[in-house]
Amino acid sequence: MAANGFIELLRLSKRGNKNYADSEREVNRWSGIAFEMMGQYFVAPLGEVAEVIYPPKLTSVPNVQGWVRGLANIRGRLLSVSDLACFISGERSPFLPTQKVLCISNNDHYVGLIVDQVLGIQHFNKKSFFSDNNDLEEKLNNYCQGYFQQHNQAWNIFLFSRLLNDSQYMNASEKFIN
Repeated sequence: MAANGFIELLRLSKRGNKNYADSEREVNRWSGIAFEMMGQYFVAPLGEVAEVIYPPKLTSVPNVQGWVRGLANIRGRLLSVSDLACFISGERSPFLPTQKVLCISNNDHYVGLIVDQVLGIQHFNKKSFFSDNNDLEEKLNNYCQGYFQQHNQAWNIFLFSRLLNDSQYMNASEKFIN
């Protein structure tokens, strides 16, 4: 019985809290890590990005695809770093002082993806979600699932879990012809 009373007290205290009072708005809100790449804006679900770091010092790896930039030691953990735009477009991204690395930790994979800019956490009204973006490059369609329209800008939802399930990305070695 005491537990029920405690739960009721919590419920009543939340009712008076201004931040909690607007819970309907919270239910209709979606948040993610926003980033820019290839002149387009993307947002990734919060749970898919472990951290955001400055580009670390890299050790190059021989016999890998051109989009693999190298390996880095991040707090004792080996991080494979790739140029995400280069993987998608085939063109190496020029160095920009705004570049950041999105660290993705998914199952046994720990990868870093270089993007042009990270714009922090963005919040979207779920009512501004659209399932298809016809203006999106075809190869990006494999990794994106819909978009949010906000301030006359499309924010494509990029799912890193799809990237890590792509055999082309996961097999970064060059093919040798003997």
